[in-house]
Amino acid sequence: MKLVLSPKQRTVRATPSSSANHACAVRLGKVLLYSMPVDQLLSSSSFQLRQIVTVNSEIFVYAHENAAFQTILNQTINTIDGRILQLLCSLFYAGRNLEKLSGSDFIYDLADHAMKHGERLFLLGAEEACNRKAVQILKARCSGLLIEGYAPAFCSSIHHQEWNDAILKRIARFRPAHLVVCFGPVKQEMWVAQNADSLLRLGVRCAYGMGGTLDFVSGTKRRAPKWVQTAGAEWLFRLISEPRRRFTRTLKMFKMPFFALKFHHREVRVLEAHESAVTKAA
Repeated sequence: MKLVLSPKQRTVRATPSSSANHACAVRLGKVLLYSMPVDQLLSSSSFQLRQIVTVNSEIFVYAHENAAFQTILNQTINTIDGRILQLLCSLFYAGRNLEKLSGSDFIYDLADHAMKHGERLFLLGAEEACNRKAVQILKARCSGLLIEGYAPAFCSSIHHQEWNDAILKRIARFRPAHLVVCFGPVKQEMWVAQNADSLLRLGVRCAYGMGGTLDFVSGTKRRAPKWVQTAGAEWLFRLISEPRRRFTRTLKMFKMPFFALKFHHREVRVLEAHESAVTKAA
């Protein structure tokens, strides 16, 4: 498995005056979280696979409870997905302009980026009708976008050989540079990491775990109003919308401040201009 960040790294002291508005990564608990312009995030110029994880409160907690999952996040580019997580980062790293990059937001930037650069985009996951509708909407929005999708039947194990073979055959036929995976948190990240070598051989350069993003793109589910998102209450909106499905997952997110404090270690890594991964500085 080869997941690339950068050939060299540099850690700098976390001071408010140091590169406050530059692309950087900051450590919250055990997780390194990246803040960068969206174009830099979506760059597929590398000859290795870049795995992007949109870290919300739930994923943050999983990373502290699941050692295998934490190991994967040590090798991926992790964006700040969620207003509360962004607020915690801002409190620990005051003075830094840390970007919030949610998959449900930058999926449209990704479609624009792929269209402008003539790169192919593949949507994997969600229900079949939802996936098909999301493909249609993004294609209509971005004239000339090369996009396909596939919604495999539900499988409880990411190690199921026939299930994996069917997915990889679809990807092999299309050979996308960008792959959006929507299997739900942890499962999607584990699947990408498990199949990283195969995906790289099939032409994939950037793989993104985006959870329920296709539900929002397709209109299958309604996203919280902008003012609710800004207030950091999107989690509450989703809990009210899907109480049975979201209750246990919502309880998990309340562990986030505990882990952030228990494993607090100030660290900032500065991204050099025109690079998409962390580089080391004096």
